[in-house]
Amino acid sequence: MPKITFLHPEGKSGDVAAGLTLLEAAEAVGFPLNHDCGGNASCTTCRVEVQVGGECLSEIEFEEQDLLDREALTEPWHRLGCQARVMGDVVVRVPERKWEPPSGPEETLAKREGAAVDGQCKVS
Repeated sequence: MPKITFLHPEGKSGDVAAGLTLLEAAEAVGFPLNHDCGGNASCTTCRVEVQVGGECLSEIEFEEQDLLDREALTEPWHRLGCQARVMGDVVVRVPERKWEPPSGPEETLAKREGAAVDGQCKVS
């Protein structure tokens, strides 16, 4: 089972079934990931910044990319929790506010967490 970690002051971590969206994974581990539109890819309040394991998420689809582009969130580490599906171990940072400036991925975090940094998806 993949391990998901939500970096946030109220963050949580745990093992989840592969194929869940990040939003579903958050619910499974008891983390309250905002989703004002009900998880329908229309608001970006479930936006996360992938710190480790981007290769362990489903490919970004047009609808998600279009919404991120409209919000000027064009860097590849931005994903919507309601759209990105977990396939392996992932660490995501959850902004405390919708318009908080992005922090970007950090390789040192990858080393600390023991996650893949070489493009290979790792499942605990």
